[in-house]
Amino acid sequence: MPNSRAPLGPPSYSTAHLARRLGVSVPTVQRWVDLGHLKAWKTVGGHRRIDAESAENFIRIQTQQRGGDAADAATPAETVVPFSVLVVDDNPDDRDLLCALVEIAVPGARIVVAPNGFDALIEVGKSMPDLIVTDITMPHMNGVEMIRHLSTQGDARPPAIVAVSSHTAAHVEKLGGLPPGVTLLAKPVEPAKFVETVNLALDGS
Repeated sequence: MPNSRAPLGPPSYSTAHLARRLGVSVPTVQRWVDLGHLKAWKTVGGHRRIDAESAENFIRIQTQQRGGDAADAATPAETVVPFSVLVVDDNPDDRDLLCALVEIAVPGARIVVAPNGFDALIEVGKSMPDLIVTDITMPHMNGVEMIRHLSTQGDARPPAIVAVSSHTAAHVEKLGGLPPGVTLLAKPVEPAKFVETVNLALDGS
């Protein structure tokens, strides 16, 4: 059977993702692209993508050139905090796959794992992640219960959540459904769709 999966392409950031990581505005990142400081392209849907290697090189160069124009400098590398991602799945193989896809979608991310919703809430209590990627069907506390619990916490809810499941959306609704802003992806996860969904979730957070 031919492989119909869309190519992932090189590791990349969205402008909003990179702006948030560097602590600058989106127009500033776009200006760096227009000036040729960052290698970028546009997707079929019109979203600008910035080459991850180009971005990391830019950060290193700006760090070495401290003392220049502050408006044209990125945040010094030691103050740049990597995105943190919590991956929740009781199946070790599926969890490892999700972690690998997160590394593609969010290069340089700090990844923490949990085997179920209960343990995930403990991890959230320790340190609020920028993104949670969670399975739905798990022992002790499933993904729906965990997400709904987080959604009642107001500002304590992680800014971006993506759910994955081998069950249908109708089955997830029977479990209680997902709150607005949480995207459900089918298992087995399509890599290109996962990368796109994660970046959109981070952009909207």
